[in-house]
Amino acid sequence: MDFDILERYSGYNLNSALLSDFERAQTYGIWGNSADLDFFDRLKSALLTFFERIFEQHGTELVLYENVSNTFAHFALFVAQERRAVYIGLGASRLPGRFSVSGDPLADDSVERNFAAIRGGYKTVEPDVHRWVKDYIANIETIVPDYMKINGLERIALIKRYFRRDRLARIRALLRQVSDSRINSFQIGNPLRTHTSLFLRNVRRRLKAGTVRGMYQKAVAGERFLLYPMHFHPEASTSILAGAYLDEYEVIRNIAFSLPEGTRLYVKDHISAWAYPTLDFYRRIRSLPNVRLLGPHEPTKELIKSSVGVITLTSTVGYEALLLKKRVFLYGRVFYEFHKGVVPIANPANLRRIISGGLASPIGWDDQYNHDFVCAYWLSTLPGTLNLMLDRVPAAQAAEHIYRELLKAGLLHGLAAIKSAA
Repeated sequence: MDFDILERYSGYNLNSALLSDFERAQTYGIWGNSADLDFFDRLKSALLTFFERIFEQHGTELVLYENVSNTFAHFALFVAQERRAVYIGLGASRLPGRFSVSGDPLADDSVERNFAAIRGGYKTVEPDVHRWVKDYIANIETIVPDYMKINGLERIALIKRYFRRDRLARIRALLRQVSDSRINSFQIGNPLRTHTSLFLRNVRRRLKAGTVRGMYQKAVAGERFLLYPMHFHPEASTSILAGAYLDEYEVIRNIAFSLPEGTRLYVKDHISAWAYPTLDFYRRIRSLPNVRLLGPHEPTKELIKSSVGVITLTSTVGYEALLLKKRVFLYGRVFYEFHKGVVPIANPANLRRIISGGLASPIGWDDQYNHDFVCAYWLSTLPGTLNLMLDRVPAAQAAEHIYRELLKAGLLHGLAAIKSAA
């Protein structure tokens, strides 16, 4: 372990960067009981040393990877920042057919800067973009982000997913790794144990599904309510952008006991994560005053329109609510946080006052404001769809497309050309 390198990087939030993979390991049983106190210091030291050697040996000027969504990426970002190199993180966007490019997720203000330039008359938006945005907002009630179309996590069937002929080769490969360490490859662990844990997690989900469905309630016509969309765990949008609020039961309980009189909280389960939490989790939510638990297939956009507002960690539902002119109470950090319809929850101890004040404020933004906001978001993205589920050939074609778009955007200016992936 290199204590000197830990000291040199002590100005960076190294411990916070561990959270995303810690949550994954806890949820998927990756490390078991093998990760002791010293393991985390060794991990931080190893990651910093690994990336520093790469930068030193190759004169690295740019890191091109996924958006900062895990510990490995986060430490690459830290070393890039220390070396004054560029980190380009690729991620999905909420706009169909477009992907995002970001560096430090906690300091990404590209949408806000574009918005200020548009509103100030310093940036011109092309007519075709105006048309695209106008059509997008007009159809926001039926549009689904690309990443929600392709992840397939809402499906709970086991036989079609696991009992297939093409799984035999994978099982044989996993059996060869039966004695592997659970911590040496910190993101994967022992592949056999990790995949077994994932399989059993999905089995438990399937067995719980019927009971969970029976716990769901329905919206009540005419009832005044705030909408809280549950989040998928583990996920970067929560562990990195809202890491202080990972215990959703505690968040929901705090909201339930801070609501203004006469207001309910509708907690809508996540389409990709329903029935993963324990039955006790659902029972505890059902037991809270002022709370109704809704199923994942309830119409989100209709719920938004019927609500008095949305309260969320970082959800896409908050973004959609702004476009539907509903107030959003926000715990985490997200690209739409600067929108004038957002009320930040800076101190949950003051939640009742924050909610009451936010709901008492008139809607202070119009259609043009939302139009300019989406234009700014569009200008902060690039054309293309990120699909990490593709087979080898279409994946290579997608990589080639992304590379060309990065070149056209000038993000790779001055760097040597990379050999085509196709």
